[in-house]
Amino acid sequence: FDLVAHGTPVALKSAGWSVQEPEGFVPGTLSIAVTTFNRPDYALRHIGTLAGDSGVVDILDRFILVDQGTDKVRAQPQFEEQAAVLGDRLKVIEQGNIGGSGGFSRGMDETLKDGRSKYVMLLDDDVSIETEGILRAVNFADFTRTPTIVGGHMFNLYERSVLHTYGEQVDDGRYFWRPAVNTKEAHDFGASNLRTTPWMHRRIDVDYNGWWMCMIPTSIVREVGYALPVFIKWDDAEYGIRAKEHGITTVTLPGDAVWHMPWSEKDDTIDWQAYYHQRNRWVAALSHSPRKKGGRMPFESIAVDVRHLISMQYSAVEVRLKALEDVLSGPDHLHATIADRLDWVRKTRAGFTDAQITPDLHSFPRVLGSGEVDADHEPNYVAESLVRAATGLLRQLRPVRDDAMDNPQVAVPAVEARWWRLASLDSALVSSSDGSGASWYKRDRKQFGSMLLRTVRLHMKLMAEWDNNARRYKDALPEFTGQQAWQETFAAVSVEDYERGEAKI
Repeated sequence: FDLVAHGTPVALKSAGWSVQEPEGFVPGTLSIAVTTFNRPDYALRHIGTLAGDSGVVDILDRFILVDQGTDKVRAQPQFEEQAAVLGDRLKVIEQGNIGGSGGFSRGMDETLKDGRSKYVMLLDDDVSIETEGILRAVNFADFTRTPTIVGGHMFNLYERSVLHTYGEQVDDGRYFWRPAVNTKEAHDFGASNLRTTPWMHRRIDVDYNGWWMCMIPTSIVREVGYALPVFIKWDDAEYGIRAKEHGITTVTLPGDAVWHMPWSEKDDTIDWQAYYHQRNRWVAALSHSPRKKGGRMPFESIAVDVRHLISMQYSAVEVRLKALEDVLSGPDHLHATIADRLDWVRKTRAGFTDAQITPDLHSFPRVLGSGEVDADHEPNYVAESLVRAATGLLRQLRPVRDDAMDNPQVAVPAVEARWWRLASLDSALVSSSDGSGASWYKRDRKQFGSMLLRTVRLHMKLMAEWDNNARRYKDALPEFTGQQAWQETFAAVSVEDYERGEAKI
């Protein structure tokens, strides 16, 4: 509601939303699970924030901190003081790095074993939270007629008034995530408030909620299982889709939110995460896609590989090809490789110049050109995109200029390193999206031909065997997301538990 004063002062003394409690109503309590990797300062901030709100403490059974890094939270000078405030509500678990899906699944498992909480809330370690959001989520969930997953929006951590994403859906035609229908990304409340934003004046339905802030009733965890064992990417989207298939609704609650770095600030499709983007999208599609042979998804997949190839991003293609090989090997590889696949990805990428980031730009040879690139604008329509892509492919037949191997032709900022620019070059000095340095992209005809042939063969095999692979993944889904499989993985990567100041193996 709004209060508007017309000529005389108005004082608001109290206000509240309320609903009638049904007979036998018992308010729920929750456990909060945070996964962290070498961000001890963020984790300590979470502890302090939660401990500072008596309302949250009253309904908090456990704050489960799953520490998978080498810079341990409990080794920080401030830890003992912060931990003392939460007392036995705090449980710190140290284990090997098995990604966000491994850390959050551990949080789910610990919550179920503890047996007290009606809900488990999953929170990213690098978000800024308002405890009011936690209280709102619990209050709303308490009054849903059936168990419901309740999550929050994501605001931009760097532009606090900007709502980066309202809600999320999965486009089953191309099997990829997208903003919920009838929503807009990056809405600035500083420029247009709720009253003057018509698209927010309606109900918005979502398929899933990002695990930057997502609360799941423990009854749903028991029914649906734990996260997909994929390390990172697609675990939250797949969980929402899996829950939906069980008849469970996900709500992104208006007025409930966290602040997080927006994905527009980085390009993780070309770094080590490229493997997980590719592998996990295929696993999710094979497990859930309602379209014959995944709809447009396989064709987009090969198009992305071609885009990377004409952009001289060979490291991304190499790990994406490994992702497809792993998908073809079947669902058993998911738990078997969750702890060590990242090491392979990093070692493999290190052998490609486009993945070798050098902080000192003066260590590179002098840039030859003025920085101007022939294709300096984004294709405006499909036909132009196809023409540009065809031109980029045909260009691969031309010999590489000798001087382009001795000196970068141009310097390209990360924000402008798009395929339609890079496809017209033989080499380029490309800055990293986080500003930590630059990489020297070099066109390699032999690499291009070999990788193009491999991706065509793998995609043809995946398409030919789609139905069989879909059956394998669907049949195995309850097993590899189940408690037993995850507990075996936890045991394999266990370091030690740290609870109330006493470490135990």
